[in-house]
Amino acid sequence: METKPNSSLADKLRDGSLYERAPASLRAQVQARLKAETARKNPSPWNWSWRMAGLPFVGGGIAGIALCSAVFMTLLWTQQPPRGGDLQQEIVSSHVRALMSARTMDVLSSDQHTVKPWFNGRIDYAPPVVDPQAQGFPLVGGRLDYVDHRPVAVMIYRYQKHPIDLYVFPDDHGKTASISTPLITQSDDGYSLVEWHQDGMTYWAISDASPVYIKRFADAIRAGTRQ
Repeated sequence: METKPNSSLADKLRDGSLYERAPASLRAQVQARLKAETARKNPSPWNWSWRMAGLPFVGGGIAGIALCSAVFMTLLWTQQPPRGGDLQQEIVSSHVRALMSARTMDVLSSDQHTVKPWFNGRIDYAPPVVDPQAQGFPLVGGRLDYVDHRPVAVMIYRYQKHPIDLYVFPDDHGKTASISTPLITQSDDGYSLVEWHQDGMTYWAISDASPVYIKRFADAIRAGTRQ
């Protein structure tokens, strides 16, 4: 008579012994990100009441309609977030998604001459790839992501145990073909970001490392692309 194993994988899946509860911090982070994305994509210009805005009531037909129209257009204009803020949120969301999934990179290599050719045929530009390992920021790989309505190259570096994502894509406005802009450091949801433009390319670096080190990383990348 054939006997059934006492602890098969099917039994473990049914009895829940393999179940592991996700930490509360992860749930809170996901909920906060979903809330922020919903608020960004569906801004409401009517969060203010007329009373809170301190606007006097104006009667008289055309005059009242004209004032209401002007106020409505002003509220719509002021509620629109700046384009840079939109892009920053996309970078943060992309970085968080990669950390939360198993797909942190598509090509795993510390050789810049392996990472750069991997993007050939996958995007319509050749991203500069440097390896500032001597400065303490080794290259570990790269991946393809979707930011600002287009596929973009992402190079992955590390500082000690901190992953650093470097997003590189052409400057669509064509204003930085031969210049380098100053570094713009920012922070969002506990992440440090640095933005700059150089040789017709837009760069965004993001990490949970200290802003001091992410700025040093950006300086090392800038120096490497000038060689």
